[in-house]
Amino acid sequence: MKLFKATLVTIFLFVFMSCDIKSKSGDNETLALLALASAPQSVNLNFEALVGGQSVTFNDTNKTVDGKTVKFKDFRYYISEVKLVRADGSTADVSLASDNVWQNSGVALIDFETFKTSETRNLVTGTVQTGVYTGIQFTVGVPEALNHLDRATASAPLNIGSMTWAWAGGYKHANIEFSINDNVGYTQFHMGSSGTCGSAPNFGCTKKFRASIQLSGQINPSNQTIGFDVDKLIQGYSTIGAQSCMPGTAAPCDTLVQAFGINISSGAVDSSIPQRVFSLK
Repeated sequence: MKLFKATLVTIFLFVFMSCDIKSKSGDNETLALLALASAPQSVNLNFEALVGGQSVTFNDTNKTVDGKTVKFKDFRYYISEVKLVRADGSTADVSLASDNVWQNSGVALIDFETFKTSETRNLVTGTVQTGVYTGIQFTVGVPEALNHLDRATASAPLNIGSMTWAWAGGYKHANIEFSINDNVGYTQFHMGSSGTCGSAPNFGCTKKFRASIQLSGQINPSNQTIGFDVDKLIQGYSTIGAQSCMPGTAAPCDTLVQAFGINISSGAVDSSIPQRVFSLK
């Protein structure tokens, strides 16, 4: 009888231990898969500026599809609030790396110009939750919370004097200076928050003039190119001679602001005015 009981106990323990080992192995595999799924993946967004389908140059004349020649003195803009979009419409924040040169505090500077400085930058780097994404959205501009920093003490890239407006106490969200058809006068297109602005230190302008860009299509987070079409920026714009274009300047400058999908009166994103300059490549 004792031998029979001992045999039963042995069989029970063997079965129990076998199940436990298999269970732990399965759990470990599940945990490993969960960890892999939740691990961040690298994000590399390559921004390019195009004229006539060709990359912008600063030491040569660029030609549009319809034959205009375009020269540049400046071509810089800030990017922030980058998110990748899933098929169900939910979003995942892209955490931008901070190098205190081109990226800092969730803001990145895209810099194509070599007229004022030799360094350029067309890359935005960061991480995002691993997944499959079918779109991207980002803001052209500096977020309100950072838009009125003291550039004398702010970290790069928010310390560039030519990317700020002293009178509004804020940054130029975009700074694009160009001439058309070899004219000696340049259009200085500067887009930043304006309207009624408060006083230092907080300012806070009523019209934000930040563009919210949303692009749909299969996204390769580790190597995604986003194009900026200058042909579409200057669509309907043909001013000859020097021209200062800021929000509120009125025609012929309004079309440059509207190219970013922004209502010229309110300074807000306007769904009835689709942005026309950015696209996935």
